[in-house]
This record gives sequence, structure tokens and C-alpha cells, in this order.
Amino acid sequence: MSRGDAALVGHWHSGPFDVGAMETSDLAFLPDGRGWSEFSSASGELSVGRFHWSCPAPGVLELRYRLRVNGTWDPNPAGSDASGGFGTVTDHGPDVEVIRTAYRIGPELPPYAGAPVTALVLDQPVEFVRYFERGRTEIAESDDASAVPVPYRTG
Repeated sequence: MSRGDAALVGHWHSGPFDVGAMETSDLAFLPDGRGWSEFSSASGELSVGRFHWSCPAPGVLELRYRLRVNGTWDPNPAGSDASGGFGTVTDHGPDVEVIRTAYRIGPELPPYAGAPVTALVLDQPVEFVRYFERGRTEIAESDDASAVPVPYRTG
């Protein structure tokens, strides 16, 4: 992969490392260099940031945000087959944040876990966390919780 590390492609979730937290975060990397991060809380807050990602050097990840969508979470959002997404959107617009961080992928033992999981570990937090467990490796832009209220444009 010329844009970045192919091992990053797919879904990553902070859940196993969030013991006692009222929030959780996700990262998603598409093979074409697009992706998104998601922050959700028990209070119902949901925020999704879309970015372009690359690995400018071995072990270095760069996220260039371009859009942020904020609102509230709904377990069964209208117009979506997903198991959760935006119930309401309070605002959305450009985002120009750039995060450049060292990273590694390897085994990590989450708190209270019986066995290590494959984890993405970041030197700088993204959506307030540094540890993410490997999820599905095959994802699509339709898996983005913000894709229904703020569709992706192609072309």
C-alpha cells in the first residue's frame, strides 16, 4: 500500500481498554486513504470526524481531518441498517485538525482480560484514547455512523 500501512485497514475499538469509562472511541481506515474516528458517550453524545490518513514514515501515522459531525446517538437511526448512529445532528462542518503520531500494532492485555488482543497503540490520543482493539478488517464508508445524515460524495 503506497499511502500507508495495510495492517491499519479496518475497524479499531477502544472498548476493552475503557474499563470504568463512560465513553468509547473507534477508528476506521479504508484502503483508499480515507477514514473516520468516532467518540460516543453514555450521555448520548456522538461525534464523528472524517480524515485522510497516511504513513509518512515507518511507524508514523498522520490523520488530516476534513469534516466533523456532532449530535446524539440513536441505537436504531432512521434510514440506516446499522446498529447505531446519529439520532440528531446538532452541527457539521469542516475540520482542519492534523494528528501525527507514532504507532505500533501488536499484542496488548486489556484490564481484566484473560488474554492479549491485537491492538493499535498510539503515542498521541485520538478521540481521547491511545489503545484500540482490532475489529473487522473489511469495512466500507457506509459503516461510518455519519454516512446517513452527511453522505459521502463520490467523483
